[in-house]
Amino acid sequence: MTLGALLLTGCASSADTLNSPTPGTAPQSTGMLPDLSGGANATADAAVTAGPDASNAPDVNGGQTLEGAQQASLNMAEAVEKLSEVEEAYVVALGDTALVGLDYTKEYQGKTDDRMKKMVLTRLKTVDQTITGAAVTDNAALVTGIRALAETLKGASSLDDVNDKAEEMLKQLTVYKE
Repeated sequence: MTLGALLLTGCASSADTLNSPTPGTAPQSTGMLPDLSGGANATADAAVTAGPDASNAPDVNGGQTLEGAQQASLNMAEAVEKLSEVEEAYVVALGDTALVGLDYTKEYQGKTDDRMKKMVLTRLKTVDQTITGAAVTDNAALVTGIRALAETLKGASSLDDVNDKAEEMLKQLTVYKE
């Protein structure tokens, strides 16, 4: 046993040792050289939040991503088209508001009143509970504009491509909220 203790003691060094860094923590400075790196995790944290594809990063629209807006708009249009009065629906979902253009069936003789807007908003909420308002129209010119905007959203590289046009359209419509 004494021989084993001597062998282990012989392996020990009298040199100063530094603690090995724990994963996920910044290394401690020895005081000999200034730490100019901004910390070991500064680069790793930036890579995690930005990622290799910056288009997946949340946008200023309530944390909504481009892909999220595209998918939500498509799903909302499909949900609204399930209404028996609606032939075609065009939806652009941005943040908590959706622009909705409607083409009614030939059989439907009504118009876009509060009852219809409420039904549309209810359908939108089946897809996304965060939607609080819907700007709904059947005006041919505005429906054409919303349809074009929905097409722009499908091929957009960022939500900024759509935001300005959507804001202009919202100025022409009243947002229905429950």
